[in-house]
Amino acid sequence: MASDGPNPYTHLLSEVKIGDKTYKYYDLTALKDTRYERLPFSIRVLLESAIRNCDNFQVKENDVESILNWEKNQTDPKGVEVPFRPSRVILQDFTGVPAVVDFAAMRDAVKKLGGDPENINPICPADLVIDHSVQVEFSRTRTGDDPGGGGSLAGQPCGRCVNYGQPGCISSAQRGMRTSSRLNSRLRRARGSSAHISRSHPASPMVTSRATSPTVFSPSPSNLSQQSVQQPIYLVPTSPPVNGTVMVGVQQPWAFQPATSTEPNQLPTMVTNLTLGDSVGGMANYQCQPVQYTAMVPGYQPPLYPTPHPAQIGLPQHHSYYTGSPYIQYHGSNTGSRPTTPEPRQLSDLEKCQTVDMEDISLRPRWSQRSRQMPSTRRRPGGSEDSASMSDTSSTKSDASQTPSLRLSMSSLPSPLDVPGIPIQDEVCPFHERQSEWSNALQKNQELEFERNRERFVFLKWGAQALQNMLIVPPGSGIVHQVNLEYLARVVFEQDQILFPDSLVGTDSHTTMINGLGVVGWGVGGIEAEAVMLGQAVSMVLPKVVGYRITGNLSPLATSTDVVLTITKHLRQVGVVGKFVEFYGPGVQQLSLADRATISNMCPEYGATIGFFPVDTTTIGYLRQSNRDEAKIAQIEAYLKAVRMFRDFSDASQDPVFSEKVELDLADVVPSVSGPKRPHDRVAVSAMRDDFLQCLGNKVGFKGFGIPADQHEKTVPFVYEGKEYTLKHGSVVIAAITSCTNTSNPSVMLGAGLLAKNAVEAGLNVVPYIKTSLSPGSGVVTHYLQHSGVTPYLQKLGFDIVGYGCMTCIGNSGPIPEPIVEAIEKNDLVCCGVLSGNRNFEGRIHPNTRANYLASPLLVIAYALAGRVDIDFEKEPLGHNDAGEAVFLRDIWPSRETIQAVEQEHVVPAMFKDVYARITTGNERWNKLEAPQGKLYPWDSSSTYIKSPPFFEGMTKEVPTVSGIIDAHVLLHLGDSVTTDHISPAGSIARNSPAARFLAARGLTPREFNSYGSRRGNDAVMARGTFANIRLVNKFIGKAGPRTIHIPSGEELDVFDASERYKEEGRPVIILAGKEYGSGSSRDWAAKGPFLLGVRAVIAESYERIHRSNLVGMGIIPMQYMEGQNATTIGLTGKETFTINLPEELTTGMVVTVQVSGGCSFDALVRFDTEVELAYFKHGGILNYMIRKMCQ
Repeated sequence: MASDGPNPYTHLLSEVKIGDKTYKYYDLTALKDTRYERLPFSIRVLLESAIRNCDNFQVKENDVESILNWEKNQTDPKGVEVPFRPSRVILQDFTGVPAVVDFAAMRDAVKKLGGDPENINPICPADLVIDHSVQVEFSRTRTGDDPGGGGSLAGQPCGRCVNYGQPGCISSAQRGMRTSSRLNSRLRRARGSSAHISRSHPASPMVTSRATSPTVFSPSPSNLSQQSVQQPIYLVPTSPPVNGTVMVGVQQPWAFQPATSTEPNQLPTMVTNLTLGDSVGGMANYQCQPVQYTAMVPGYQPPLYPTPHPAQIGLPQHHSYYTGSPYIQYHGSNTGSRPTTPEPRQLSDLEKCQTVDMEDISLRPRWSQRSRQMPSTRRRPGGSEDSASMSDTSSTKSDASQTPSLRLSMSSLPSPLDVPGIPIQDEVCPFHERQSEWSNALQKNQELEFERNRERFVFLKWGAQALQNMLIVPPGSGIVHQVNLEYLARVVFEQDQILFPDSLVGTDSHTTMINGLGVVGWGVGGIEAEAVMLGQAVSMVLPKVVGYRITGNLSPLATSTDVVLTITKHLRQVGVVGKFVEFYGPGVQQLSLADRATISNMCPEYGATIGFFPVDTTTIGYLRQSNRDEAKIAQIEAYLKAVRMFRDFSDASQDPVFSEKVELDLADVVPSVSGPKRPHDRVAVSAMRDDFLQCLGNKVGFKGFGIPADQHEKTVPFVYEGKEYTLKHGSVVIAAITSCTNTSNPSVMLGAGLLAKNAVEAGLNVVPYIKTSLSPGSGVVTHYLQHSGVTPYLQKLGFDIVGYGCMTCIGNSGPIPEPIVEAIEKNDLVCCGVLSGNRNFEGRIHPNTRANYLASPLLVIAYALAGRVDIDFEKEPLGHNDAGEAVFLRDIWPSRETIQAVEQEHVVPAMFKDVYARITTGNERWNKLEAPQGKLYPWDSSSTYIKSPPFFEGMTKEVPTVSGIIDAHVLLHLGDSVTTDHISPAGSIARNSPAARFLAARGLTPREFNSYGSRRGNDAVMARGTFANIRLVNKFIGKAGPRTIHIPSGEELDVFDASERYKEEGRPVIILAGKEYGSGSSRDWAAKGPFLLGVRAVIAESYERIHRSNLVGMGIIPMQYMEGQNATTIGLTGKETFTINLPEELTTGMVVTVQVSGGCSFDALVRFDTEVELAYFKHGGILNYMIRKMCQ
């Protein structure tokens, strides 16, 4: 994105020919400046941006010189301010909705001030991924046999036949070894020629197997009651067909309806000469609505593997199919009358898993929006024309009157549009004794997501139409950072045939995940991001760059999660807040791109601005694996080599100058978790038991719960689903494989699947009351989990796919069963959540999990199997098998070699191609939303989701006069590490909170409250939710809770109610805080909320970088105690009044005196760090600044 003004560096423009195209680029090597070669690779990106955007207005030649002179300037104690114009902005919906609300409100304000509202548009390209709205309301879903119908319950779903992987079963692991022509020829001989339809596409017969007719027996209304109407047998592929075509059967559930025209005992016979779009009807007699079949024709590319030939993507040309053995086969007549009692026989192992050529598949379903169910391929399972099969569950419940149709349940499935390009496999199988229904949880969560968030989604869809230069990715597509990594990232931008590095800022602190791909980017506040979208540069202090040298190799038991937790603790100890971290050294080559992304993802947890891995050959390999265009890959490699931004980590001569260096030998990394309340409190798994027990008795703090010693062994019985269990301190009640940190990494995800497989085969299981869930970061994950064959084992342990988005890690964990809640609360138990996330602050994951541990997906499963965290895996078994033998974690832990082999075979480019081919159009619910038209949004005054904010009320074109703060009361007196979760929670709305009272007064029930995160477009809700976290500790109260003291009256009130009282009295308020105020997620409402509460200033010991910037952006003064001082050393109780006099001429880094009632005073540093921040504050905030600028 070039600036409009004349650029003094156009002489650096050079040309490069890549393929048959010629591009231009700013050749930094043409500077002929030795300082460039010494710059860290991350600083070279800042330099290129400054040179390309230099207009001597926003970006000046002095700024270019300051960056070139980084080696000297980075040590300047005052800091050297430089501008940075990123290539793009990325948002998620929690922060994206308020951003679009602000854009809509700014358009209104500009119009009122006489300007053109259409000037308010993103100038810098913006991508918004809707990923934070889905919650884990349903996980282990009830089956159709269960009267409860659904919920977070203990149904055990499955996905394959019981003999999968066993001798005699042609499993995915054996695929290609037994794809014999003998099986296929046997199948063809049994079918007979009459089973074929048109062969305009080579060999496309109907798959009926041992049949002379494609007709399948169906129940007759004369001999079956409504309740006993069942379905025919279905064939389901063990992996998605390469050419994408499957033949379908009928949808369910059936609702009996008398026959009217066609033969009641027959499904329609397939016809010949079908073309794309043709329908084959005749199904209405047995269903509430017709089922249609859509024919496939050559050249059609459906949402599976749209690759013309399997060999091109390394897949076998034959695929195993299964019907869920051991089925029992029945024989009966196909006459429409009640058949004679059949004689059962067991299918042979050969018949249990038939192999079918891809050419044997002919049709796909046309989806019914109403029923939302996906029929699988219908197949004649037996050796005769009128045979039918059933599973062990159906055989125990059926009698002669139900044969030959029998009881064979199929769970309801969403359309492929509910899942990012994933064909859901689902069937009944005695692998468990219950129906496979993992997709039911997924569908229910997604349906509830749309039900709750329809207003927000309609509003965002308006934004997609009304705002230029903005891409909005619909819900259900994945987590923003994983979608960014796998699809959105350009690595190198091309604009007007000029090449330049991809770079970005994002409204989520974990934007840094993209650093692992060699893209410079970091999280900023939503307010600052809006300014960048409007063409403003980011103002930043030239950072120090810490070189983090990696050597050695990982031990066989360690994972990338263990590496990042180790690095997080290490860099927290080093101290890297406000600094860049750049990784180098020979050990980097041992890390996959996904491993690097995992490390970069947790950059906010170790406190740095970025955690950067320059582009190298591993990056290029990942781009190919993720299906980037070859021409684009060639462009990336050629450009980066030309400007010397392409890295060879084995070449020490390329090592740049760093501010300081630290080192990690990968061999020193051991299996680890972090917790119980902070992500940088790493604990070796070998020490976990002792550490938890110590935390239990420690005084309340980050590593303590204050439980008396005589209560440590307390056990509490409770009844769940009719069975008694016990809870104790350390019991696991939530186990979630979640978060972009790990779900983007195939090694740990497949490792978890293989661990689950080994656990199931060893006879282990997870107790049903633990809320287990799996929320992949994109549909690619589901593809390779299914394709590798581990999905059914994850399902067996309760790790059902529950949604595609940021779920448990953000606090969208949903409810846990009421008996567990009651047992925890009544007995003051410290129960635990274990998750593969990046944040575990107290109160974030779930109100009833006081201890939360971050762990690899493998360890999430391990602790779920154990049911507790106070276990020594070396000495204590996970459980016992059916023979009573102890099973230890070491017995089921998959080897690194096995994981790598599975990953290499099953993570292929076609998966990425499939998922992202429909990224913006693949959600049918989204497609059907009707959004308002027009450039100005028609606000609905009755909406509790979207509301025009009051930020610009009474605004004038003139800049207001800056005034001091007189006799302010303290609204809250807080301690250290108050997070943005404490300030502006994203989770559920408590029923006794001010926000709940506000919503209830408008007729909403608690079920309709949704979460704070989903209501960020409504300031009335968000103001009431500010400081509403139940784990907030206010020193005025002395215990956790969202309460404070109204100082003049001494009355204890909710924080919002106290702020309203102060407003009525005309009194300003401030906040006192300790260290790391505002740490955690980059939430703009953590600044907007306090602004609406009337907070004029915050005085803290230190700030998290993004939050401090957000405070300035809302016109709140961030002040900092002088070194060595805090409220305690000064002697402040917080019940005083405070006067802060600001000078007429504000400067960066100024110190002011704070007058305290009673005659006390102290000096404090005003944290306006840049001239731009001063300008924002003078205007009353960054958005006010932009509106005035647009009206000039």
